[in-house]
This record gives sequence, C-alpha cells and structure tokens, in this order.
Amino acid sequence: MKPLTQLACAATIALISGGGGYWLGKAQPGLTRAAQGTTGAATAAPAATARNEVAALSISDLRLKLDAEKDPLARFKLALQHLEGWVARNPADALDWLVSQPPSRRRDEVVRMALKQFSETDARGAAEWAMKNLSGGDLNNSLIAIANQWANENGQEAAAWFLKLPATRERDAAVENMFFAWASNEPAAALDFIGANPDIGTLSPTLRRAALAGWAKSDPEAAVTASLATARTLNDPAQFANTLANWATMDLQASSQWLLAKVPAGDPRTAAARELAAIYAQQAPAAGVTWLEKLAAGEERNAAASTLAAEWARVGPAEAAKWAGTQNSSVLTPEAVSEISQNFLRKDPAAFEAWRAALPPGPTKDAADQVGAGPEEK
Repeated sequence: MKPLTQLACAATIALISGGGGYWLGKAQPGLTRAAQGTTGAATAAPAATARNEVAALSISDLRLKLDAEKDPLARFKLALQHLEGWVARNPADALDWLVSQPPSRRRDEVVRMALKQFSETDARGAAEWAMKNLSGGDLNNSLIAIANQWANENGQEAAAWFLKLPATRERDAAVENMFFAWASNEPAAALDFIGANPDIGTLSPTLRRAALAGWAKSDPEAAVTASLATARTLNDPAQFANTLANWATMDLQASSQWLLAKVPAGDPRTAAARELAAIYAQQAPAAGVTWLEKLAAGEERNAAASTLAAEWARVGPAEAAKWAGTQNSSVLTPEAVSEISQNFLRKDPAAFEAWRAALPPGPTKDAADQVGAGPEEK
C-alpha cells in the first residue's frame, strides 16, 4: 500500500477547498496496492517510520493534539503523518476520525485506503465498519473491495457473512464480485457453496455466472466446459455465453476456435456467438467479418452478424454501414440496421443519406428508410 503519509499535502488542500466527487464502477484505483519499488528497505521505511511515530505518540495523545490544532490544514497533515500506524493499531478509531473531517474527494480517498489496510488484517471488521458508516457509492465500492480481499483469504467465511446481510444493491454487488474473486482461485469450492445453499434463492444464477466468469480468468477451458454442461442442465445458454465471453476478453482467437470446434449448433452456441461478435466489434471488426463465415448459415450467423454490425456502428458507423450494405451472407435484424443508421446519421448526415439512397431494395433498405421518417411515413 502506498504510505498514507504521502497523501498529506494533496489531501489537506482538498479538505480546505472541499472538492466533491464520486467513485463508481468496477475499477477501484484508490484501493489497489500501489506498485512497490525494487528496494525493499526503501519502500518499507515510510510505513515503519509511521508506526514508530505512533508507538512514540500514543493514540490518546495524538487525539489531544488533533483536537488542540485549530488550523484544518495543519490538523489533517498531523493526522496523515501518523495515519498508517494509527490504522495498524486502532483502525476503527482512525477511520472514525477521518469521516468526522470536512467532506472532500481526497478525504474519501484516504478513507478508502485506510479501509483497505484495515481489511488486510481484519476483513470482517472492515466490512462491519463500512456497513455502519458508509452509504451509496462509497459503501458499494468499499464492500466490493473488502469482499475481494476476504475472498482471497477465506471465501467460505466471506460468503457466509455477506449472505447473512439484508439483501440490498450494495450487498448483492459485493457478493457477486466476491464469488468472482473466490472462484478465480477455488472454483470448485465457490460453485459447491452455491449448490449447497438453496436459501441463496434468486441470486443463485447471478453468483453462478460470477463464479464461472472468475474461473474463466484462471482456467478458461475447464470453466467453459463446466459452464456448457451446467447451461444445458439448467437451460441457461446465456450463462455459457457469459463464461466464454470472459475468456474471449483475454484471448478472442482461442475462445472463438474452441466454440467452433467443441460446441455443436444450438442455443448455447448461438448465444455465445453473439457475445463473441460483440467483442470482435470492439477489438477487431474486420477479423469478425471473416469469423462470421465460419458460423453455421441461418439463425446462428444472422444473430452474430446483427450483433457485430450494431456494436461496430457505435465506434465506426461508416465502416459498419458499408459492410452491412454490401454483404449478402447474413440477414441483419431491423434493430441492427436501425442502430447502424442512427449512429451513421448522427456522425455524418450527408454520408448517411448517400449510403441509404444507394442501398438496393430489400430488408436492409426497408429498415434504414425508417430512420428519420415521420409517423405517417413508417
């Protein structure tokens, strides 16, 4: 962890100015461990110094000094000089003091880092403090980070604790991420837990998908093979498609080849082909066009082609439109043509009108003609 004392200057400035902000999403930069230097002694020194300073200055004495300091800048700087050791000795007390300070984006960043340090030694205690003191996006992201940390230490214990909490959006997000992290290391244990706890109820499909997705990051072939078997049993092709997509984000070529070689035509393969098509559209649309030709003609190829075209149009509407207007190996859905047309129209109205006028009669032109038409023209 980056020594908390290194944030002193920026944090105190933020406290004075009262900068706002929020922190949402799966990425959690404020809670990740900063890259360590190559020399162990050099990186360990600030933390050791902070702990030694707190050892020399008792927490009660530190509290008295903080209370006596009336300048907000100097007060927060003093706290940060001792904060890492303070968190190590009494994390709840340190966090309680932090949240009592004037709100700011930097203060919230320091809270997250202190909470991360707390979770590394007592994940349950950190989670309990977060539940009591945080709300909204701060609670959501903090619980996710704590759940991931806890899952790496004891997934069974973490799952049991989180699932006893009342069902909320924040709890469910933490549990989902926790199962992803747990299954990345112990897939069998995570999946067995889901199967052995029917009281998980309607959350089971979500947690199963998360666990299989986490497994796909560490052993993709084993994960997609298991997911395919489960998907067939549960009649849930979307689950298999999601697992394969997690592999595809790491290795699109290998996952695409596996699908064609190992999975016969049917709902699971069609659902997976659509997911892969979306990833091709984002990463390599030209390669995606070539890959489409390897799919079974009819529903499978049409579904994948429609997804490829619609997703491609979000980043390259002119290129997607050119391909859609000239290809004849697939039948694109009206929704896909509409997505292409709307994105193309927004980016270059004149070029869109020229493209639409040049389309030959047929379903693609019929769908394109609906874009921008009034009610009486549709």
